[in-house]
Amino acid sequence: MNRKKNALITGSAQGIGAGIARSFASAGYHVIIADTATSPAHRCVEELTSEGFTATALEIDVTDVGNLQNAIYQIDKELPLDCVVANAGVAHEIAFENVSETDFDTVYSVNVRGAFFTLQAGFRCMSARGSGSLIAIASTSSFTASTGHMTVYDSSKGAVRSMIGAIAKEVATTGVRVNGVAPGTVQTPLSESLASVSDLERLAQTKIPLGRLGTPAEIGSACVFLASDAAEYICGHTLVVDGGWLT
Repeated sequence: MNRKKNALITGSAQGIGAGIARSFASAGYHVIIADTATSPAHRCVEELTSEGFTATALEIDVTDVGNLQNAIYQIDKELPLDCVVANAGVAHEIAFENVSETDFDTVYSVNVRGAFFTLQAGFRCMSARGSGSLIAIASTSSFTASTGHMTVYDSSKGAVRSMIGAIAKEVATTGVRVNGVAPGTVQTPLSESLASVSDLERLAQTKIPLGRLGTPAEIGSACVFLASDAAEYICGHTLVVDGGWLT
């Protein structure tokens, strides 16, 4: 009898991460809501289980590599991981000339270092089984500069996109596939903290061919696809989900 598949998503207590978790749950996975925000994570679990899905909350701080990797190793013993999504991320809108060392280090610690060691821990768990899917959340900003003062964020996501291809090439023969998803502007608390509602509406109408912002569920659907057998020959690719933004 085939066991239920398990997917762990970092930064999944809200926003895009929560949408990704829900998409995996809807696809039949047991989802591990991994986040530093324990109360919101538990609320996500309660919401999912109340709808008949299965989920576990797990406290993970991607900036603490020891905590991060130990948590992933321990959960894998109980719930063998089939997919790990490195989603945790932060963004600050600060003019290039005003960026401090702390600003820079905070963004890179979460977006780059955190993603790298999340993928590494996931790989170590999966490689012994000879299968699995690792997914990192990049951004359209890894292809082109954001409209605001986002140099540190943009460059961090460029690093994530480069990381995806490099890791995929190195580990492909193990049976573990590595891919990425690059969201455009998605309607989340983070995007709303960086721009006003009117600015977001104007951006959608003038910059996005589909004429609207994306949803967390649409990013989640892309992740589920990349983890599925339908994507078994896709490796080292970053799938852009942006409503046509980059066109």
